[in-house]
Amino acid sequence: MTKRVFSLVLSLLMIMCAVSVMTAYAAPVVSVESLAVTPYMGSYGEIKLKVTGATNVTYQWQAGFFDSTFDPVDLDDNEYYIGTKTNHFKLLASGELDSLDFRCKITYDGGKVYSQVFHFTFLEPKVISRAYVVGVDAPVFGCPPKYRTDDLQSKQYDLDSMVWYGPINGSSAPEMKSTDIYVEGKYKCRFYLDPAKGYTFNENSDCSVDGIICDVYSEKNGDGTIAYYVDRVYTVSYKGTVPDGILDFESRFPDAPLGEHDVYAGTFCLGTSDMDTEFSFTTKALPSSMSSNGYYIFGKTSLIKDGRVLRDITGASVKLNSLIYGEEGSCTLEQKICLMSPTLEVLATRTQSYIVDIVKPQILTEVSVDFDKIENWVRPLYSPVTVTSGVRVNSTAWNDMTLDGKYVPAGTDFIDGHTYRMCIWIETEYGYEFKTDNSGSVDVTATINDMPAMIDNDLSDNKQMIITCDFIYEKKTDSNNPSNPTDPKGVLGDANEDGKVNVKDATAIQKHVASLSTLTDSGVELADVNQDTKVNVKDATAIQKHIAGMDTGYDIEKEI
Repeated sequence: MTKRVFSLVLSLLMIMCAVSVMTAYAAPVVSVESLAVTPYMGSYGEIKLKVTGATNVTYQWQAGFFDSTFDPVDLDDNEYYIGTKTNHFKLLASGELDSLDFRCKITYDGGKVYSQVFHFTFLEPKVISRAYVVGVDAPVFGCPPKYRTDDLQSKQYDLDSMVWYGPINGSSAPEMKSTDIYVEGKYKCRFYLDPAKGYTFNENSDCSVDGIICDVYSEKNGDGTIAYYVDRVYTVSYKGTVPDGILDFESRFPDAPLGEHDVYAGTFCLGTSDMDTEFSFTTKALPSSMSSNGYYIFGKTSLIKDGRVLRDITGASVKLNSLIYGEEGSCTLEQKICLMSPTLEVLATRTQSYIVDIVKPQILTEVSVDFDKIENWVRPLYSPVTVTSGVRVNSTAWNDMTLDGKYVPAGTDFIDGHTYRMCIWIETEYGYEFKTDNSGSVDVTATINDMPAMIDNDLSDNKQMIITCDFIYEKKTDSNNPSNPTDPKGVLGDANEDGKVNVKDATAIQKHVASLSTLTDSGVELADVNQDTKVNVKDATAIQKHIAGMDTGYDIEKEI
C-alpha cells in the first residue's frame, strides 16, 4: 500500500471515530412536563421537567439572579424547597423568595446542560375574616364522641376533619377513642379548616362554632403545607340522667322479665341456701374512660319485709346468703346498682326486685327406710322400696361385722350366721329438716324395715344423717318355710324352674351371676348343684357337663 493510500484510510478512520464520539455524547432534550409558577402565598408552586436522550442523569436545582455576575446557589430540601435533587421541584410561596430565579443543572454521561430559567410570581390570596361551623353534637355525660356537623357550603373553605380531646387535665388532653364516653370535666374539639385555592386565614381570622367565636390557629404539616384549626372547649357535667347501656345488670337470675312491678319468684325456706345461685347478679363493666377517671359501680342486695331490711349485702357482684332466721311471710328481694362519682356521690341507680315467700321448713321427727323383706335377702340390697316423705337415700353400704367390718361388695352372697351392718346416708329434701336437740344432735326416730336404727351423730346434722342397722343372716331351710315344708322344691339344677335341666338353666345361672337377671329364692337353691351355698359359674359348668353326659359327682336332676 502506498503512503498516499495509507494516509487517506487513516483520515477516514479518524473522521468516523469523531462522529461516533459526537453521537454518544449528544446533548439531551430538556422539556417542561408541567408548570405552576403563580402559586398563592402559603401554597406550593412547582416545575416538572422531562429529559430524553441521555443516560445517568442527575438533577440540581439552583437559585439566584442569572443575569448578574453572582454565581447561582445549589439548593437543598428545606422548609421552602422540595425535590431539589429531582426533576420535580416544588417551592413554598413566601415573601422571602419572591425575587429569585430558578433553573436546573442536568448532568449526564458526557457533560451537563441547564434548563431554562424560571421565575415564580406569588399571588396574594384573599383573607377569610370568619369561618362558620354549626350543628356540633355537644358532649353529654355517659355518651361517646360524635363526629358530625351541619355541612355549610362555602367557596372559601371546607371543614376537613374534627377531633375530640379530653378530659382536660392541666395541659394534658388525650385524644378520645370512639369507645370512650364523656365524664364530668372539660373537653376540647378541634376543627381543621381547609381554605380553598386563593383563600387563606391569618392572625385576624376567627371562626364561629355554634355561635361561639374562636381564634384560628395554624401549624405546619410534615409536607410543609399549613394546617388551620379552631379549638372549642366544652364543659360536661352530670345532669341526672345516665344513657341506656351504661348502668345495667349484666346478668340476672332467675331469668324473668323485668318491668315497673316486682316479679314473683316463688317460695323459699329459712335456713336454706337455695337463693345463693338463683339470685346472684353481675353488672356491666364501665367503659375504660369512666373507670380510669375514678367512676365505679356499687352493688347491693337486700331482703326487705314490711319496709324493714332483714339482710343487706353490698358488692358489685354478690350472692344473697339466705340463712336468715327472721320472720316468715312475703318479702321483697331487691337488687340495686349505683353509679358512683370519684367524690363518692351517687349519680344514678337502677334496681330490679322479686317477691319471695319465706317459710319455715317442716321438721322431721321420724324416718323410715323400707327394703324388700329381710327373710328374702340372699345378698346386699341397695334400692329402698319406700322412704319417708321429705328425705332421700343418698347411698347405702354393707359391712360384715363378723369379719371385723369388712366391706361387702354388690353381688356377694351373705354367709349363714354372719352379722351384717347396713349403713344408709339420708338427706332431707328442700323444705325439710331433721329435728335436733339443744346440743345440735339429730333427735329423730329411725327404722329400717321396722327395725330400730342407730344414728351416727358424728356424721349427722339437721340436713343429713347416717343410720345403721345390724342383723344376723340365717339361711332359709325347709323348717323355716311355713308355706309347705313337706313339698319338694324341684329337681337339682333346674335353676329356671321349668321342670327340666338343660342349657337354659346354665344360661340363667350365668345371667344371675352377672346381675343381668335374678333367680327366685327357690331357683337359687336348685341352682346350687355343688351344694357350697353359693351360686356361681361352677354350678353352670357342672350343669353343662351333665347335659353332655359327663360325670360331675353331683346329684343333678335329683328331686329335693
